Amino acid sequence: MTAQRILFGEWKPDLPDTEGSPTANLDMAYNVYSSSTGYAPFPAQKRISADTPTDENINSLFVAQDKAEVVIFAGTVKHIYRQNNILLRTSGSIQDVSRSEGYTTSQQNWQYLQFGKAVLASNGIQKIQRYILGDGGLFTDIESAPRCRSMAVVRDFVVAGNCIADGDEAKGIEPYSKVQWSDLNNENDWVSSDINQADFQTLPSGGEIRAVLGGEFGLVLQDKAVTRMSYIGTPLIWQFDQISDKTGCLSGTSAITHNGIGYWLSESGFVACDGSTVTPIGEGKINDWFFNQFDQTQAEDISVAVDPLKSLIVWNYPRPDSETPTRGMMFYNYETNKWSTGVTEASVVAELATQGRSLDSLDTDYPILDDMPMSLDSKLFIGGKFAFCGATNAHVVTFDLVPVDCYLTTNDMEFGMFSVATLAQPIIENGSANFQITSRNKLDGLIDFGAPSVTSEENRADLRSGGRYHRLRVQPTGNWTKAIGFDLTVTPQGQR
Repeated sequence: MTAQRILFGEWKPDLPDTEGSPTANLDMAYNVYSSSTGYAPFPAQKRISADTPTDENINSLFVAQDKAEVVIFAGTVKHIYRQNNILLRTSGSIQDVSRSEGYTTSQQNWQYLQFGKAVLASNGIQKIQRYILGDGGLFTDIESAPRCRSMAVVRDFVVAGNCIADGDEAKGIEPYSKVQWSDLNNENDWVSSDINQADFQTLPSGGEIRAVLGGEFGLVLQDKAVTRMSYIGTPLIWQFDQISDKTGCLSGTSAITHNGIGYWLSESGFVACDGSTVTPIGEGKINDWFFNQFDQTQAEDISVAVDPLKSLIVWNYPRPDSETPTRGMMFYNYETNKWSTGVTEASVVAELATQGRSLDSLDTDYPILDDMPMSLDSKLFIGGKFAFCGATNAHVVTFDLVPVDCYLTTNDMEFGMFSVATLAQPIIENGSANFQITSRNKLDGLIDFGAPSVTSEENRADLRSGGRYHRLRVQPTGNWTKAIGFDLTVTPQGQR
């Protein structure tokens, strides 16, 4: 009888079920995320805002901040709303700040950026919209700006991709390959002249522009190419260098930049780019699994956000199973380079900031403290603090609840030609675990997990399962914080 210590390794569903020996790789890491040691629970969602006044579903969220003012914007197909405080449950907390002409159509979900005191928004149909923080007005058209599918702040410019400006049709300029930028430090001027630096460039190859990523340099993501924008000053303004003609971008809404690194979904899987090299980060790990879960007919319905508190890039994506209303989530820890997954009812994820609430102001929305969706010591009541949020239907949600359903499943483990697993002891920080086991003699045998075995007060879960290949599903319980692994008692046995 031997106790084997199994530490949870990487989730790599694309690898074979067995490596011919005990392995730390996981077959599933569900509703958890990789941490510096093991895995931690990814919180479940909870509602924190009122519905939009028209009950339209929110398709985008954005936070802007100017000095002490924190403003949340929520976009729908026909409106852009300003939420004075996402923690208010009364509809009076939400203002319609759409342009006075309104919005009747959209080509895509709203995209936003902040440029100084200006908040810019684009839906692919209207000209780029502008809202000035502190003025209390509405969004308005930037008359000289193009209509665009993507935009980013690159150095001191606003850069738009897949865009078309007034008069382009007559000139024969194709919008799908056009990059256009504003004047230096002036988001309101897009007309090229001898006295400014506004201009445009059409890319001769690489296909349709899917996204533009910003920072000290720009990345233009196309169907079949990635091009770097480097500022060189007048008269050319930008130098365009194609750094990849092998890897492109499948979904523009999957692209995001964090700490100078771009991340997005390509036609072959998830990649990262530092401005010089495109690196596959899902190859041999999760790409094949993801594409089996992803509804590619809705590729532009992905949203992505960074949770810097957990060192995560989080993608929210549509799944093809129409009988399951939940959407998928992919979690990539950019410090450990490990993946995990989960599900949610939120259709959008976003990086927001709290606007703060005083205790006296809570009486109207929460006259009964037990009805509050969060505790009084929640950081959501502190203004200006980061909050990883999302949207479900017409309201904002935050991810702050203890997840009910989360588990880690090992790959097949071998301990000789035939063995019997008899006992499991969890290594779970601040919690315990339930275990399920399945064993089989051949790799084409049925994978059928038995009933859960509950860990006792002595930190023991009794098992009895024999075979050549053993697979365990570990469901952490209690207010656990880290799942590190477990000890498994195995008795090697012969067979007749």
